[in-house]
Amino acid sequence: NNFFDARGGGAAGGGPMQWFHSLPPVTRLWLGSTLTVTALANFDVLQWTDLDLTHLTDVLGKSSNTTNSSSVLLFGRLEIWRLLTCFLYIGKFGWHSIINLHLMTQISSRYESMGPICTRRIFVPHQNNPQLLQQQQRNNQNNNYPYYSKGETSDYICALLFGVTGILLSQFYLLPYLGDTFHHHYRFFHRHLTFYTLYIWSKHYPQHNVNLFGVVMKAAYLPFAYLVMGYALSNGEVVPMDMIHGMFVGHLYYYLACVVPTVLGRGRVVIWTPGVLIDLCHWLEGRRVGGVNDDDVDGGEPIVVDTDGVIGG
Repeated sequence: NNFFDARGGGAAGGGPMQWFHSLPPVTRLWLGSTLTVTALANFDVLQWTDLDLTHLTDVLGKSSNTTNSSSVLLFGRLEIWRLLTCFLYIGKFGWHSIINLHLMTQISSRYESMGPICTRRIFVPHQNNPQLLQQQQRNNQNNNYPYYSKGETSDYICALLFGVTGILLSQFYLLPYLGDTFHHHYRFFHRHLTFYTLYIWSKHYPQHNVNLFGVVMKAAYLPFAYLVMGYALSNGEVVPMDMIHGMFVGHLYYYLACVVPTVLGRGRVVIWTPGVLIDLCHWLEGRRVGGVNDDDVDGGEPIVVDTDGVIGG
């Protein structure tokens, strides 16, 4: 199986590599990239100061004041990679980083496997496919948002790109105007993106049961349970703004992707998955490019996972 096989490449109980290949493709790529970047920084192959992002102007190399910086020597003054590495470095190896990796993998894997929010537009009636034509006509009659019913890899990647963009823009251009209570000077945003994903998963599957360290609850309450835990573990001294920030951007994505199109109606949307991203993912998955796939029609069975498993424990 190739890397982007949506069903993964092995059983979860056959060892670390088979477990890794059993993960959905985007989760696999996210986890592998995070482990690689964090390991290289921990073994001093990369300097963490070459990975952080204190302001968007850092990508222009303005933060590099020394001529012997590895980033300057290798790539010149432009440091675009910081836009991604600030989401991939989780700090020094320890219990804190292990817990963050576990949470990220659990949430991302569940959201991707159960089916992400679909933002692939139905642009025109598909005269050669009666099922898709009926689906579009039904959406128009119900004044519903004009997306396909089943999310896939490209939709999840689009959601992550929205999250990365929203987190960075709000961090540097919105939160500073809200005062020190809301604006914390973060250099890395791994946990922001994790809780962004957690929030949109909980909104998309609010009635699913989850088990948080032995406490069974609906998925809709899980982000707020983590928020209370984060505040309690700091003895009420530190507000976990990284969690709140990620959840805020997640709420914005859910509102634009699911609520606004329903209100606007008539096929009008605010955000949608770009066609080039859809075709790229279909090509990597070995599916038809530039046409309608069988998975786009109603009636396809989504991948079901055990939502009663322990999250965070």
